[in-house]
Amino acid sequence: MTEFLTALGVFLAAHVGPAVPPVRRALVRRLGEPRYLAIYAVVSTALLAWLIVAVLRAPYVHLWTPPLWTYWVPLVVMPAAFMLLCVGLITPNPLSISLSRAPFDPDRPGLVGWVRHPVLWGFGLWSLSHMPANGALVPAILFGVFTVFSFGGMPMVDRKRRRTMGPDAWRRLDAARRAGRAAGLPWTARATAGVALGLALTLAFVLWAHQALFGLSPVPLLGVGL
Repeated sequence: MTEFLTALGVFLAAHVGPAVPPVRRALVRRLGEPRYLAIYAVVSTALLAWLIVAVLRAPYVHLWTPPLWTYWVPLVVMPAAFMLLCVGLITPNPLSISLSRAPFDPDRPGLVGWVRHPVLWGFGLWSLSHMPANGALVPAILFGVFTVFSFGGMPMVDRKRRRTMGPDAWRRLDAARRAGRAAGLPWTARATAGVALGLALTLAFVLWAHQALFGLSPVPLLGVGL
């Protein structure tokens, strides 16, 4: 349990700390933007791997016995969660988390016109959908913390963007984003790639990755076979 709590604390600190504007500016000034992003990605991946290992090593403490229907919740929700995550990461979005540095067009915002924080929604749906099906203490802590971190992070990101962009500029851009919904959800190459990757990740986790990473396949739990 100690290793799990330590890994979880370090993982959260590594994501909260660089989000503080003075800390991020100092790191970018010292390392440069490309190197900072590369190091951040490597460190985040390594800490996530440590957190997964710590979860698997943690002692089992029973809290509740999940009913059969709870195993269907993540199976139904995760395709949407993966697609929100993947499309959100590659779509330009100055109002939230995105890996894209392409210009943002508020007249054709795509998914961002409907969901201001698609990446955080993806993480939030992932963690929230897994809570009912995991009746042990460590998963309950893990998914509970990530649920709060994801949904609670949305107003935090909003405040940060308002501060960096200026309140008036932020309100104008957000209003333009919402007005851009009239353009619908244009089926761009980015959207196609994000949806395809999200569906591929869903299939991979159902057929192989969940078993490989966590030692548990979701399919037998549902009482079905492939």
